[in-house]
Amino acid sequence: MEAPVRTRFDERGLVVGDRRLPFYAGAMHYWRVDPKRWAACLAAIKDLGLTCVETYVPWRVHAVPTGGAAIGIASPTYDWSGPRDLPRFLALARAAGLAVVLRPGPHINAELTSFGFPDHVLADPAIQARTSHGTAAWLPSPPRAWPIPSYASSAFHAAVAAWYAEVGRVSAPHLAPDGPVVAIGVDNEAQLFFRTGAYDLDYHADAIAWWHEASGLEGAPPRAWDPGDAARCITWVRFKEQYLARALHELGKALDAAGFAGLARFHNLAPGPLSLSDQRGIQHAIAGPVGFDAYTPRAGFLELRRRAIQVAAVADPVPIAFEVGLGFFPWFPPLDAGDDPSRERDHLLTLLAGGMRGFNLFMAVERDRYYGAAISRDGQLENHATWIAPLTSALAEIDWPSLRRSTPIALVDTRADARFGAATNVIDPVTPVLAEVLGLGPAGAAELGTDPSAIAARKWHTAICSALELAQVPYAIVDEAATEDELARFKAVIVPTTHRLDRGLAQRLRALADHKRAIVVIGPGTPTHDELDQPLTDALPRRIGKIREGSLDDLPGLASDLAALASDLPDTWQVERPDSVRSFAYADAAGAMRALFLINESPRPASAVVLADDRASLRDPLTNESFRVAAGKATIPIGVSGVRLLI
Repeated sequence: MEAPVRTRFDERGLVVGDRRLPFYAGAMHYWRVDPKRWAACLAAIKDLGLTCVETYVPWRVHAVPTGGAAIGIASPTYDWSGPRDLPRFLALARAAGLAVVLRPGPHINAELTSFGFPDHVLADPAIQARTSHGTAAWLPSPPRAWPIPSYASSAFHAAVAAWYAEVGRVSAPHLAPDGPVVAIGVDNEAQLFFRTGAYDLDYHADAIAWWHEASGLEGAPPRAWDPGDAARCITWVRFKEQYLARALHELGKALDAAGFAGLARFHNLAPGPLSLSDQRGIQHAIAGPVGFDAYTPRAGFLELRRRAIQVAAVADPVPIAFEVGLGFFPWFPPLDAGDDPSRERDHLLTLLAGGMRGFNLFMAVERDRYYGAAISRDGQLENHATWIAPLTSALAEIDWPSLRRSTPIALVDTRADARFGAATNVIDPVTPVLAEVLGLGPAGAAELGTDPSAIAARKWHTAICSALELAQVPYAIVDEAATEDELARFKAVIVPTTHRLDRGLAQRLRALADHKRAIVVIGPGTPTHDELDQPLTDALPRRIGKIREGSLDDLPGLASDLAALASDLPDTWQVERPDSVRSFAYADAAGAMRALFLINESPRPASAVVLADDRASLRDPLTNESFRVAAGKATIPIGVSGVRLLI
């Protein structure tokens, strides 16, 4: 029998009993703050207009080894006293008028030693993930390297279930609907601990058993690229997406057994390209939304916005940025280039412009191994965070979670070629995450693969985004597993491809075109092979449009071609000039425009001339500036690579 629903996510945020709660959270690590200051810090979070306090519950911090001949092997006892007194923290959060979001891991990172895993867990050989050479897989992270766990290991899942049971025991009196705990995270940044090389992990015996079940193939999984058996290699790369979804599903079942059944749940993807994860598959596995984490320098705002657009289109039921960095951890270079006091504000505005309807500020409260939080450990608001309260007030004024942006065009994120790029990576098992960080070229990590189609597909995806933006055509980035009905919601569907296309997607595109449910445009190539590089036997209908091959070198021409797909767009709320400014307009259910984001992509200040409704008044809630609309136009100054919200 299914457990009764205590809380749930809907398309606007959290539903708790008969009330709806916007997901505006701030992170506070209770065990890192003097308990005498908990009440002051929670009050400061509330004063910022945030609705939730988010906190990890760190396994490593609460587990106290009992000793034994082998260090750390013996089962631990648990300490819930002093700064570890989670029940007291939860009671104080409720007294402050805050809901609570718990994240019991088991992986939490939080700059803790071994990402918060206890030594006795990591020391167990039955738990350790295995490389293609059969050795334990280690992760170097301050202050030391440590062996990472296999998320397929049955011994690992048994250990996690015992930990969840302990968290459930102490949290039980504080769970919604009677208590403040309204949501729970299912692990954190499931990405094999950033070791995402195709043939790096995980060759644990239990993982190989999962591979056999998922693939139906016999024999050992591939341990290096074999062009003579490409289909097997690609099946392994695809299986790793399934592996993570299955692991999180198992963790979700353990949370149910620990007493958390019926609570809203979520997962957060790591920063970086979404192609490294299967957002849609994980959402299905945990029965909750999957958002992402964002720690981005100003130079990366364009890519951040596109990532937000993609998450917003795929997230079910609500798109949330689960970690929006305020400050950073000290062993990486600072995100702020010199003195940039508005970067953090513009960072969050970029995410909202892309369609995020909820967020978690990480960190809200100061703690060790981190700098730049919004609130000091004494509960005092820092000067660099004074913009937060005016923003949350403005979001409440316009009922931000209810607003929507009209997007007539869908750009499909095709992963068939991307998997070939990962499978043929010449520096494997070095993680492709590193290639993305280094910015090796326009095709990102695919530049290190030997598959030309993977490189071309990534370049075309980027070019189509740029062309749609230049043409001022609002678009969504949708998953290649989107159903026919989901794709039919758009006027046109664009599929960047050369010669490969997922077989299921090909069938749905045929149906869309045959039934005239949407305009379908592919290209620049006509796909002849499927996601495993096997021949596609059924040709695509002739009525499917094609992108001109030369468009990659003619962005204005590509923009003109794509604009024709949405020729009936209204001019209002578009930018007349300059070409470097983008607009993102959000309307309420009645169609009235309530929020307008303007983003300057130029390294120089700009004065944006916006085509506006003469009946409208425009105000920047963060600066209290008002702007006059005259003769259907308003002029708005925007700083270097800046972002403005007008309501």
